[in-house]
Amino acid sequence: MKLYYSAGSCSTSCHITLEESGLKYEAIEVDWDNAAQAAEVNRLNPMGTLPVLVTDSGKVLHQNVAIHTYVAELAPEKNLLPKAGTFERAEAMNWLSFVASDLHKSFSPLFAVQGFSSDPKEQEKFRNYGVTQVNQALKVLDDGLAGKDYLTGKTFTVADAYAFIVVGWTKWVQISLDPYRNVQSYLGRVAERPAVHQVLKAEDLL
Repeated sequence: MKLYYSAGSCSTSCHITLEESGLKYEAIEVDWDNAAQAAEVNRLNPMGTLPVLVTDSGKVLHQNVAIHTYVAELAPEKNLLPKAGTFERAEAMNWLSFVASDLHKSFSPLFAVQGFSSDPKEQEKFRNYGVTQVNQALKVLDDGLAGKDYLTGKTFTVADAYAFIVVGWTKWVQISLDPYRNVQSYLGRVAERPAVHQVLKAEDLL
């Protein structure tokens, strides 16, 4: 398998899941200034975004939830997702969907403040809206982690790989995690996992 990624982006979470899976894969960092690489990404994914996973059979996935699920199911012994048909599986998918649809999405305005308007006052309003949305999602995450090591309890799942990377964006947009003590301790636990450490090192994120 081949994973095309951009360091520190949501695609890094797929890199973590692949490393956790123990499966054979190649991780390719995309240099958007490289015309050939950019063209290849656009060929594989018409949206021109990452991640992109090319399977061993040459088929392509380019959505986080699909990639995480696919990889987890290729390595069932790693328990990256609970058994299909169980409540535990649904719970893990619920958190995975929450990260994709709510937490990840809430950051989008904060990466587009200057493109929204050239008026500083309008930029401030736009940023404040984004910060409110992020904090709302972080509160849900913090509450959900109470008394748990990971999002579903004691076992690390693909939802944790995704959440770990997205929450890490708070430092890029100057949002404090001080109110979210459960989230803070959670980030520390995930960062200590050997596979996570290996990916962060490989992507020069340490």
